[in-house]
Amino acid sequence: MGNKEFRGRLSRLLAVRRSTLLAILLFLLTFSTIAVYAQETNVGLLRVASFQSPRQVAPNSVFSVNLDVEYAIHGPDNATIRAAIYNNAFVENQTSPLWQSNSVSVTGGGDRVWNVSLTAPTREGAMQLIAFAYYLNGNVWQYYNDSVHGPGYEQLSVKVARTASLEIDLSEAGLQVTIANSTQQTSSSGSTEIMLPVGETYSLSVPLQVQLQNSTRLIFNGWSDGNNQTERNILLDGDLKMAGSYRFQYLLQVTSVVSTSSSSRWYDAGSNVTLQVENSVPFGSPWILLGLKYAFQGWTGNVSSKSNQVNLTMNSPKFIKAEYSVDYSPLVLPTILLVGIIGAIVLVLLRRKRAGVKPLSEVAESTTGESDSLRCSSCGKAVEKEWRHCIHCGADLPGPGPVDQ
Repeated sequence: MGNKEFRGRLSRLLAVRRSTLLAILLFLLTFSTIAVYAQETNVGLLRVASFQSPRQVAPNSVFSVNLDVEYAIHGPDNATIRAAIYNNAFVENQTSPLWQSNSVSVTGGGDRVWNVSLTAPTREGAMQLIAFAYYLNGNVWQYYNDSVHGPGYEQLSVKVARTASLEIDLSEAGLQVTIANSTQQTSSSGSTEIMLPVGETYSLSVPLQVQLQNSTRLIFNGWSDGNNQTERNILLDGDLKMAGSYRFQYLLQVTSVVSTSSSSRWYDAGSNVTLQVENSVPFGSPWILLGLKYAFQGWTGNVSSKSNQVNLTMNSPKFIKAEYSVDYSPLVLPTILLVGIIGAIVLVLLRRKRAGVKPLSEVAESTTGESDSLRCSSCGKAVEKEWRHCIHCGADLPGPGPVDQ
């Protein structure tokens, strides 16, 4: 056998042995994995359900974070868990966590909540925090890195800075905003911004209503977070933008000589309004006893209509007048009767005069006994007692006998 053939056989033998060794190694690894799986604890679920902190903190300040760990343990046996918080991502192996809980024995299912106080760095920047939920597997602390049993970690970032921005957006220019006793106006874009120390609670106030020109005003609707208060307190835990909104209202003013038809009221822009008045309105006392009343003639101003009911849309201020005129028809019959009575009285008086009622001069004569100073009742000139007619004017005079007809 030559050297070349020997080296070929040896090479083939080594290749077979390497294949065999690789197969044996894969078998051992498979067996080992099964064995490890078989030795795992009864922790079916262990995950960080919630990890919360302020969005921003001041340098070297103490702040609180909230850590909620959810677990589910199979079977009656207990399991041992704990939690830890580190300063950087994926550093669960570092020896000095920022915080670490004591070991806790749990069974069944539930949540374990920790409220932890941490201290911010002395320099401004970003603080990366990561929380882990561990379970004890033999003598090794482990966590789940999948979404079925976990995940057993959650990461968040905290801004470290002394001040934060508070921006108020009201979408209307020139509105006054009071923040921490400092008043400023919204810009042409409808917003205003102020820098304040972080971690403090500040009072915020905006106007409930703003009177504009041309009988128009703004009414506060509320904030985007659902709060409708114009005065509220804000915890500034980081840069914050708050949005509020206003709605337009227009004045509807109705005037009339009839007080019950006059009104002045604000309506939201775009709302529909129905106006209705009485066709006939009685006068007040004491004229109501005579039956006097106002009669509706129609609408003038921003609405022109003869109907006593009109519908309008409040897309601008409206000034409307309900026109009325005085209805004298109830006085027609009483007036006719009164004129008739007065006419009858005058007629009676005239007839009595023509019937020969003694003139005043004659009455005076009969009273005083003087008979030589008679005068005509028509022309006033002196007449004789025996005259039947006045020779001056021809009027009939009273005499001893009947007057000729």
